[in-house]
This record gives sequence, C-alpha cells and structure tokens, in this order.
Amino acid sequence: MSKYYRNLQEFIKVLEAEGELVRIQTPVSRDLEISEIYFRQIRSPGGGKALLFENVEGSELPVLINAYGSDRRLELSLNRNRTKASSGMLVEIASELRELMKLLQLKPPASLGALAALAGQANRILKFPPRRKRFGKAVCQEIVWTGDQIDLDALPILKSWPLDGGRFITFGMTLTRSLDGGTRNLGLYRIQILDKKTAIMHWQIHKDGSHFFGQYRKAKQRMPVAVVFGGDPSIPFSAIAPLPPGLYELLMAGFVRGSGVPVVKCKTNDLEVPADAEIILEGYVDPDDFAQEGPFGDHTGYYTPVEPFPRFHITAITMRKGAIFPATVVGRSPQEDCYLARAVERLFLPMLSFIAPEVKDQMLPWDGCFHNCAVLAMEKTFPFQGRKLMSHLWGFSQMSFSKMLIVVDANVDLHSNQSALLGYILDRLDLETDLMITEGVLDQLDHSGIRPLFGGKLGIDVTTKTPEEKSPSTPIRYAASSRREEIIASWKSKLESAGIKVVNSHLFARDLRNPVLILSIDKGSTGKLPDRIADTLRLDMEAELPCTILLLIDAKDSPTNASLVLWKLFGNTDVLRDLKLVANKTAGTVAILDATSKNSADGYDRAWPEENLMDNATIKLVDSKWKAMFGVDPVAVERP
Repeated sequence: MSKYYRNLQEFIKVLEAEGELVRIQTPVSRDLEISEIYFRQIRSPGGGKALLFENVEGSELPVLINAYGSDRRLELSLNRNRTKASSGMLVEIASELRELMKLLQLKPPASLGALAALAGQANRILKFPPRRKRFGKAVCQEIVWTGDQIDLDALPILKSWPLDGGRFITFGMTLTRSLDGGTRNLGLYRIQILDKKTAIMHWQIHKDGSHFFGQYRKAKQRMPVAVVFGGDPSIPFSAIAPLPPGLYELLMAGFVRGSGVPVVKCKTNDLEVPADAEIILEGYVDPDDFAQEGPFGDHTGYYTPVEPFPRFHITAITMRKGAIFPATVVGRSPQEDCYLARAVERLFLPMLSFIAPEVKDQMLPWDGCFHNCAVLAMEKTFPFQGRKLMSHLWGFSQMSFSKMLIVVDANVDLHSNQSALLGYILDRLDLETDLMITEGVLDQLDHSGIRPLFGGKLGIDVTTKTPEEKSPSTPIRYAASSRREEIIASWKSKLESAGIKVVNSHLFARDLRNPVLILSIDKGSTGKLPDRIADTLRLDMEAELPCTILLLIDAKDSPTNASLVLWKLFGNTDVLRDLKLVANKTAGTVAILDATSKNSADGYDRAWPEENLMDNATIKLVDSKWKAMFGVDPVAVERP
C-alpha cells in the first residue's frame, strides 16, 4: 500500500472504512439544503462526519463535503497508514519541511559528510516537482465536454446562504500562470456561476492569480485558466498554504505526499493539471470582460459586497468516470476550513520560522477568521524584540494582512487551552506600555477598515520585559468586589441618560489584572461610541473602576458568549477608529473598544454587511428530512 493517496476516491474509501463518512441517499437540493445539513454536522462534537450526498437534485454527480472537518480526518488525509487520531503526521511533515528550509538557506557544508548529506537532500527534492503523464489517458479526461456539451448546471454547484448572488464553486482550485510562463499558482478562490458556459472569477487583489491577470491585462491578452476539483488531499492543503512568492503549490503538494503530482496538458489550453483529479474546468479570462460578482456569505461570517471581477469563459469540462464533486461552506467558525487552517498552521510553521527565526510557535484563533488575529510565541533575546517582530511580519509576510498580532514568550502553550491563553494575556497586559498601534494593508474581505483595503493594526507584546523595556505605570485601582456591580449599574444609568441604551452586560476576567466589561449596546443611528462613553462616564476622572477594558457589542449579541464576542472583536474593529485609550491618573489607563456594527455616524461610508444566516424555510425542510438521512431526530445547534 502506497504512502500517499493517488486521488480523492481513495481517501473517501479510507474515511468510510474508518467510520468517518456518512452516505446520504435522501434526495436533497444543492440550493441551501446541503449547506444547512453540513452546518449542523460541522457543529456536532468533533466536527461530525464527512458527508457524501448521492442523490442531488438536478445533477448526476455526488457531492462530498466536510471531508477535512475534524482533527481525525485531517490526520487520515495526510497518510493512509496512520489510523490514530493524533498529530503525528503533522509533526512529521513539519519536521521534514524544517529540514528542507535549512537546505534552502544554502549554507556552505562544513565537511565532506555534510556535503554528502546535502547532496542526498537535493536528490530527495528532485522527487517533488509535478511530473508529466506521458502514456495512457489521464483519469481526469476520461469524459470530455466541449462546445455545446459544456454545461455548468450539470455540476452540483451549491448555493450556500440565502442572500448569495447565485451558486458558487467553493472548493475548486484555480490554476494560473504568469505571462512569461515562468511562475505558476494554484489557489482556492470562489467562482460564481452565471450560465452554462460562463462564471465570475473572484481572486483577491493580493493573490497570485490576480497578479498574473494584471500582467495579461497590461499586455491585452487572454489569460488561460483551469479549475481543479479533487485530487489527493495534499493538493487542497497546498492550495491554501501561505507559500512564499514563486513557490508552486503543486511542488509543495509533492513534498507533502512524498512524490511528484502527475499532471496532464489540458484539452483546450496549454496549462498542466493534476491527472488524477475528479473534474477540470478549462477556459480563459479576457482582459476587459468583467461582471458584478456577489454577494457571497464568506468565511468572515458576513456577506461580501457586489464588486466587478473578470468573467471566466469555459472552453471544456473534463472529468473521470464516476466523478465526485467536492464542496465546502464557509462562514463563522467552526467550519471545515478551520481544520484545514489548523493543519496549515502546523505544517507551515517552519516556513514562518525561516523568515522570522525567533518565532517558535503560532496559533490562529478560529474566531479571528485566519487573517484578523495571530498569536506568536517567540524566543526573546533583546529589548523590544516583540515590536521588531510585529513590524517585520506586517511589512513582509502573509501576516501583513493581519489586523492583530499578539506576542508571548516561547514557553507559553498556545494550543491546549485557549481560555487559559486569553487569561494569561489579560493578566500580563499593561495598557500603558504593551500596545503597538500602526496602520497598513488589510485583507480584501475585511469589512471593518477605515476604508477598503486599509486600516489600523494592533500589536500586543506581553513577553517578559527586560529592564530597558520597563517604565513606571500607574497602579490600577479597582473598586472593591462589593462595589463593582454598583458602579456598573451607575454607568448604565449615566449612559441611558445620554441616549446610549445598555441591553446587557457581563464582567469577564474579574479577578485578573485587566477585567473586561462587555456591554451590549443599542446604538441606533448614533456613532463614535468610545468618545461619547468616555465623556459620559468621565473615565479620566473616575476614582474607582470595575474594569480596565470596556468592550462594546451590538444589542442582539450575548456578552456571555465568549466565541461570539471574540469574533465581533476581531472582525468589527479598526483600532484607528474604534479604540480609545483614556489616561486616568488615579485608576490607571482604560481602553474602550467598539465592536458594534458601524454606520455613517461612525464615519463609515459603506453599507455594513449582513451576517450569514440560514432562512427558516430551509431549516424546517431539513428538519423534516433529518431522520431519513441520519436515523435520529434533529437537535438544535447554536447559530450566529
């Protein structure tokens, strides 16, 4: 039995043998129903099961979803010989990648033995590049549709959320090439279907596909494109990986699986695609042919706005006999992509350490939607190194799009208990000395910036301080425990008198150095809450405080739901607009953070997006089918 999977269907067989897959024969619609069924499954303990829908209305192809949505299935996807639900393969592959990165540093060998070892490593690397399939028909081209045979409607492409602008490809990997042919890229981009032969290619401006498209537009040439579905699990892992510019994802897939990915030339363009894929869409984008794309319920948990993106013209659809269509649904965590991100977090830590050697570990909180927050454990050797690290990553790496970076000491456990990690940060944070506020580029999907693609960034350095870093800070004077609720009630009354209605409140981390008072606010059409609240409560003069951090969320949001509160904090704030630090000579520095929805009164001149929520009709329809699909009655799940 080989070390790696040859294709997606081999992986499905292992999932089923390991009790990790449920086949569903009940007829289901690709419009919202599959999404709702998946939504409930991913929120089951441990991520539920992978689902194979074998009776999808309007298509003869089955749909596979949630194949990677658990730690167990992730482990199985990386090596079929591993059946224990552990992080063994993640650790093993990360270790091999670390050795590869050392090799790429190209340090002169110190001895003949070291030279021989270097040569051996180089020979191993030669196995990783994609290899052209030269004999026999490629599996992905057993069926070929061209001309009038092309029909995107024949594929079970999903509509995930009620307000989506149509059906979207969510797990197709887009293969592109630079104008000079020297660089290739495989990225996971969403694609909106327009009709049987055309779609809209959504690639964010900082993605390689978008960069290549800019080259073709400047040259006034059509750009060839292929979209890949399936293939062995190493391919989607590599497609979402934060690789350095110019490093081809199929090369990384070859490294992960231990052997080069077989590729074949497309039928209607000269791109080379994985030969063992399930389905391939071949086509092109024209330099001046755009259409309005969206809205789409994205991984941020919000709908993205309607914007122009290039049309994707399909010139061929090829597939294997008995093809299976892979899909996923994105939205507020937990989702299947969270588990994929966890694997990327582990596998590509060596690559991060390659550009920032002091980084010993990283953790991307699920509620931070991957690009909104990162926690880094670093080996500190000189004063202010934490600030230097944050500046470096904001200016150089994929983390340049992160809104918040938190730096802790190298010995801090980032993964076992995130509640304990949050408590550790709050208990060490000094609001007067540990914050770093700057500005820069934001992810295109970030809706909260002071303007699109640009906004504030917050760095928090709670590493152990050296003598050079320490500075006198005002001792924090808290109200006695018996007085805290009395003060909070007084604050609510003062805010109510000022037209700021507090619907609910919760004092979090009350026994730590930085207690957080979370207020659910009915702000109406008002704005600039931090300034108004600081003035109303006279926080610069207040002698006693029940907290040092005041966090504001919308009236409909529960202040006791920690995951929800963090999601709103990371997603809805721009520190240039929403953070106010108030200096109080008696009680210490107070921070006010506004994570409410923004409006024109806040200086927000765009429409604030709606959250991804399923409609009641679909929920009731899935309820009626649940027992037929799973043999048990449906149970309620937490919704955003």
